[in-house]
Amino acid sequence: MGELNTGLTPLQAPIDLGPARVKNRIFVAPHTTNFGEAGRNLVTRRHLDYHRERARGGAGLIITEGIRVHPTSLRRLGLHAYDDEALAGLSALAEVVHAEDTRLFAQILHTGRHSGDDHYGSWGASAAPWSTGAHSPHVMNAFDLDTVVAGFAAAAARVVEAGFDGLEVHLGHGHLLQQFLSPLTNDRIDGYGGSFTARARLAREVLIAVVEAVGGRAAVGLRLSADEFLPGGLGPDDVVRIVEHLRDAAPVDFLHVSHSAYAGAASLSTQMADMSYGPAPFRHLPARFKREFPDVPVLAICRIDTLETGASMVAAGEADLVGYARAHIAEPALTRRTLRQHSPRRCIACNQGCNANLEAITPITCTVNPAVGRERDWLAAEAARPEPLSVLVVGAGPAGLEAATTAARRGHHVVLADAAAGPGGALPDVTRIRSGFGLLLHDLLAELDASAVVRRFGARVTAATVAGLAPDVVVLATGAATHPDDALVLPGGPPALELGDVVRQPQSAGATTLVLDELGSWEAFALAEHLAARGVAVRLVTPLASMAPRITVYSRLGLAERLRAAGIRIFTMHRPSSALDNTVTITHTVDGSAQTLTGIDSIVHVRPARARAGLLDELAESGWSGQVHLAGDAFAPRTVQEAVYEGRAAGLLIGTSITQGLSMRPAYALPRLVAA
Repeated sequence: MGELNTGLTPLQAPIDLGPARVKNRIFVAPHTTNFGEAGRNLVTRRHLDYHRERARGGAGLIITEGIRVHPTSLRRLGLHAYDDEALAGLSALAEVVHAEDTRLFAQILHTGRHSGDDHYGSWGASAAPWSTGAHSPHVMNAFDLDTVVAGFAAAAARVVEAGFDGLEVHLGHGHLLQQFLSPLTNDRIDGYGGSFTARARLAREVLIAVVEAVGGRAAVGLRLSADEFLPGGLGPDDVVRIVEHLRDAAPVDFLHVSHSAYAGAASLSTQMADMSYGPAPFRHLPARFKREFPDVPVLAICRIDTLETGASMVAAGEADLVGYARAHIAEPALTRRTLRQHSPRRCIACNQGCNANLEAITPITCTVNPAVGRERDWLAAEAARPEPLSVLVVGAGPAGLEAATTAARRGHHVVLADAAAGPGGALPDVTRIRSGFGLLLHDLLAELDASAVVRRFGARVTAATVAGLAPDVVVLATGAATHPDDALVLPGGPPALELGDVVRQPQSAGATTLVLDELGSWEAFALAEHLAARGVAVRLVTPLASMAPRITVYSRLGLAERLRAAGIRIFTMHRPSSALDNTVTITHTVDGSAQTLTGIDSIVHVRPARARAGLLDELAESGWSGQVHLAGDAFAPRTVQEAVYEGRAAGLLIGTSITQGLSMRPAYALPRLVAA
């Protein structure tokens, strides 16, 4: 079982939030899953399985993703509580969470100007869109305001009827009620805009209506953005005043302190801070509200990351409960494993499987936990104990490490081989410019060390090697590499360098470096920031129509702010076309116009790689007989997320017929059948 972690004692005491007793100070913070039933926005089996595992993991409280109070706030694959059709699913969710002795709260909200479907459009306090190029919302009139107040009250009554223990009214994140509260988004001249009292009027009416609808049967709290991080926007002093004003109108059982505004600015990047921010970067905000309102329980969130950090916040009186959203996505058993001093799989704050899928309105997943949203099927496959087979995993990057440890955990005899001197693949290089990936590398290596996997490093694996080992199954996780034929050629210009070489030896880049980005993802931009931090002047050129289109907008807005501060110049829709000494001519990809960049000492060409899967052909030609799985970049160059997913799936598929929910390509059967 493991000994209890005594350093986490502050998190283990129960606490009352209104009439709800929570068994500890750890909660699963609200986060969108996109698991809802398409077209009906109802709870699905995926929701039940997902939240059941996190309740089993030991959290005292789960707060759901935002549950919409009106169709004008609908999100495809989201949830609603604006009519009785939602009751059955919400009740089922309460039952599975309560079965694990965990409390369940709803977050009820209207997202306002950045929401709406094709039929209703979006509603807002004023006409300004949330970002340049977005649609302008319908400016709400008196009828709309009454509808929203009634919608909040009805949704509150409905979630309580479904058996929820509490709810929070969302006043933050730039959603509708914050749009009325903030002078940046409310230019009304009626009774709902202008003065502080007028701007707070809608939130006050909503809170009064919700408290009356709940009637003391469940906890009622407020979700706040303590700081909009926008010039002229709401700051902590303003939000403290708002809370005082609202508490004069109705009782509030807790304050859930967040930050940011949903706006086309770096503020949005703080909402789900990625690895470019340090751990617990906003802990001062709940601490402020705990000082101001010592009689009200305060919930804290955002990249608190570890239970140890959360315990320090509770011990210091900065918060009463600490929330983990992405950390619980990465590790459902975060609480149980950490309390028992077992290592959890840690969130790396890459914002890839969670935020990027959230933005694309597809079901979330997780780079480090591929079972997200597939808990039932993947746990069943994990629990299966097939007849042990001999397995050779070739390649010790993230796909190979995940495949090897998963197969070994299920009882197979596994050999992990790599031509490199040690495990990790490309991850050590990635870690140099995106430090959060160091957590994943550490966790993968720790799991390898704890396993029975036999390691063979330092020699290339050939068909003869495979024949000598005679495995039943081979997993090819041999990765990918750039090819010289794809490299930029600019005769007479500055030297063209490879990304990996510059990552390992940043001093090889000149004082002024041109980074040519053909991917639109983190590789070029993380390198650009890394070089700029060393004093290199960076010119980033890309033929793509926009900056970093494969990076989620939540991260991209913050990235843009940092690039600006670092003095990195960006040229979209351009390609280098010629060069002479230190002068490089770049040409517009559409109109053909040209401009010159002078003083360029080196060029780093960030370009697509090619899969390294030649061993599959060698095995086919040699006549070796067995199964071969291709995993990660060996199948096609993509990201660490796909590598971990496919490595885990391959390890689960070996020796079993359980394939439902694994979403993995079938193994190749060698020797292949050739028509006569």
